[in-house]
Amino acid sequence: MGDEAYTIQDYVHDEAVAFAGAMHPKGSLAHNSDEMYSSDRYKLESWNPEDTIPVATFFYEKYSPKKAYFYVASFTETQWKESHMEVYSLFSIWWNKEWSHWEKIPEYCCSVISEKPQPPLHKEAANWMLKRMTTEGSGFADVDYFRKGKLEIFK
Repeated sequence: MGDEAYTIQDYVHDEAVAFAGAMHPKGSLAHNSDEMYSSDRYKLESWNPEDTIPVATFFYEKYSPKKAYFYVASFTETQWKESHMEVYSLFSIWWNKEWSHWEKIPEYCCSVISEKPQPPLHKEAANWMLKRMTTEGSGFADVDYFRKGKLEIFK
């Protein structure tokens, strides 16, 4: 793996699978609507997994009159041959003006593979995913969308 102790790469499954794994690390994929939709953003945040950290905000007035909030959470992948694999889910809480409520949406995901256990790498994984989402040629379909608004990445 070179000089780095870990490698960040695309997760083999899509962002919905990673999101479900991060939201329900014990394996239950069932959720109630309180976890996903609310007129109160803070109520939705209260349902975030324990290890969730806020990583960015995004504002694009044409789309929504309110900021979107981005978070990252993780879960440990145990089904792969690598001795250590952590999956990170980047998700957001957006205001849906059509339905007049906040909703949680999976945005992107990645995996961190290492030969030895690593401390939590939420910030590193979030920065990697946000860069891919906002870089021309990255393959992320909505890259132009982010160029039209204001993305603020937390340090």
